[in-house]
Amino acid sequence: MDRQATLGARAKDFTLAALATGYPSDEAFGTLRLLRQELSSHPGLAPVLAAADGGLDALRAEYAERFDVGRGRVPIYETEYGRSRGLSKGRDLADVAGFYRAFGFALAEDGGAEMADHLAVELEFYALLLHKQDLLTDDAEGTDIVVQARRAFLKDHLGSFAPAIARQPAVADHAVFGPLLRWCAGLVAAECACLGVTPAPLDFFATLDADEEVRCGACRVTAGTS
Repeated sequence: MDRQATLGARAKDFTLAALATGYPSDEAFGTLRLLRQELSSHPGLAPVLAAADGGLDALRAEYAERFDVGRGRVPIYETEYGRSRGLSKGRDLADVAGFYRAFGFALAEDGGAEMADHLAVELEFYALLLHKQDLLTDDAEGTDIVVQARRAFLKDHLGSFAPAIARQPAVADHAVFGPLLRWCAGLVAAECACLGVTPAPLDFFATLDADEEVRCGACRVTAGTS
């Protein structure tokens, strides 16, 4: 497989990863189901496709419980990670949005789009970068710009975030999301290795999440214990 074909194949993998890690929509899983035969033995995507066969409503409930509202939730948003997230959230979101603007990657404005730091959105953006580079066969300057953007986005965002969420026990031990997120983390790790990027370690601190919830609901806590 030549270099350009490799870029195209990797762009496809990141696109599939983005579809599978977003909130389970009819549109996303309609696309994935078109590739059912190709993905029947895929280590990351086969389990989530099998779960979707039981009904998207059930998968949506499990997704929400794992990533959004459950007591042991593991956030699927990058800026929910790190000890200083309260101080850095706005800056980090602005930085992610800056990458998107620079490459014409626009989120939907109909209110149905995920936040810019959602894992699926970051994976989709990286797929776009790979696709853009794939098209720049005879443009050395343009290729260098895209490669530098890939390197910076991995170093500052996706390269730290993808492995951080994949290794959280509530995700890693999950029969559906564990294999999916391990595969996504593997894709990202391979890109980091390819570009010589060593992202800073990142983690989710559930105790901070609980403290923030208590502070936000201080009135309810007081009322419930009076």
